[in-house]
Amino acid sequence: MALPSECRMPDLSGLDSPLVPRLLIQLLFVRHGLSQKTSGYLINFIRLVDKALREYHQAREAILAQIAEMNRSPEEMTRDGRSIYLLSFTDHIETCINAVQRLCKLLGRIKAEGESPKIPRELRRQVEVAEEKIKAIRSAIEHMDELIREGDTGVGKPIMAAGNQEWDAILVSDRELKFEELATALRIMHQIALYVLPTKKANSATSS
Repeated sequence: MALPSECRMPDLSGLDSPLVPRLLIQLLFVRHGLSQKTSGYLINFIRLVDKALREYHQAREAILAQIAEMNRSPEEMTRDGRSIYLLSFTDHIETCINAVQRLCKLLGRIKAEGESPKIPRELRRQVEVAEEKIKAIRSAIEHMDELIREGDTGVGKPIMAAGNQEWDAILVSDRELKFEELATALRIMHQIALYVLPTKKANSATSS
């Protein structure tokens, strides 16, 4: 497996997160008239956006730590030992992808509730574009045991989330997801979270 020489995961640290504290304040002081089901969907959506972003940041930090490790001098490595951070990348990126897929499903349930905030059509379209690739790679992660049993992992392909040869994408078996595609999905989910975050004023964006 190739090691990264540069970090090609977009930096999403500029996004406003975590959102859960703001959500809790809103729920304490604002009456929204939403059903328990709708409130549950919205709360879980915002919580999962925070979780997905947190795991994405930690996966990116693991790449940066690995690059820093590779830039250490032989003397430093001999003295302190050498650390491998890419298993940490795998753990965090798999959790991130799982959370994003759950967000895609939740979005459909939120849309089905008549009293839910109306999410702008353009945001929903962008989610649909991203969802297929995310669903495919998440399926490979979740069903890897079956793929191994059936000998269907792909020759020389990773059996866990890893970087591809160029380290600009996540590779699992023969499924690939560009870092930029994942980052775009997270930006969209964050934008939707800000849109559905309960406020005293009604949403007014055009939707259908």
